[in-house]
Amino acid sequence: MLQTTKASPTLGFFQQECWDTYVATGRGCLTLFQLIDSDHSGEITVTELQYFIDNVDSHGLNHAAKQEIWDRTKDHDISFPEFQEWLIRATKFDTQRNSKYQAMYDIQPDLGHRYAPQQKQEYSWNSSTMSQGLRRMQYAVRGEVVMKADAMAAEGREIIYTNIGNPHAVGQKPLTFYREVMALCDLPAEFGIDNPAVTSAFPEDVVVRAREMRASMPSGTGAYTNSQGILEFRQDIADYITDRDEHVAYPANIFLTNGASAGIEMVLNGLISDDKDAIMIPIPQYPIYSALIGRL
Repeated sequence: MLQTTKASPTLGFFQQECWDTYVATGRGCLTLFQLIDSDHSGEITVTELQYFIDNVDSHGLNHAAKQEIWDRTKDHDISFPEFQEWLIRATKFDTQRNSKYQAMYDIQPDLGHRYAPQQKQEYSWNSSTMSQGLRRMQYAVRGEVVMKADAMAAEGREIIYTNIGNPHAVGQKPLTFYREVMALCDLPAEFGIDNPAVTSAFPEDVVVRAREMRASMPSGTGAYTNSQGILEFRQDIADYITDRDEHVAYPANIFLTNGASAGIEMVLNGLISDDKDAIMIPIPQYPIYSALIGRL
């Protein structure tokens, strides 16, 4: 443990660094507590808290949190469990809004039944020990406005959802070509692609494309592929990009992902290496950007 005094500028520097790390990542609660507890008594005193408040730019606190912890230390010294419980709430919105979110989520019509123990149970993995970055993460596509809309729809109100690209939910008919190709890829050959009557049930262009795709998947659609995706599919994409952009694209540089969200997560996982990294995103933005940045 770093040996410092309450008046040490070095202590203030490390407290600030640790605070910034916690706000950015949700990690380092114990280290922050130990730095504020400068006499190593195992509890934070009002004097130690005063030094922290005076010397650290405690951005990221919700509105009433600083006054709350100040009032607590005036009444009694703060132990680590109490500090941790306060810190989790203090850096995630305000308590009233958190409770509102929870109440709205609990009445979602599509939620289903949830196990409710008769007595409160404490597990080693809980709201205090879990990733606080995940706990603080917001995903507005499924957030407060959508939960309210779902509740109104359950009451019989007509809702037009514009929060997400979900055209089938608002009545758009699916494109049949892709579904028919996938059907022929999934069906056993004798009932589909090799059946003499296949062209009477499926258009010719569908049959041709299904044959090409099945040839690229000798083990069928249920088998694992190369981690970047099937080579022939990546080659098709590379050819398309080359034709469109007049710039050569290579299949080995292409990764197929499970939708856009998975691809965004892979890129951000690779970009963010520590809490000092910053990501510029547009506003308005696709909410998964801010959600993943907050979690990572």
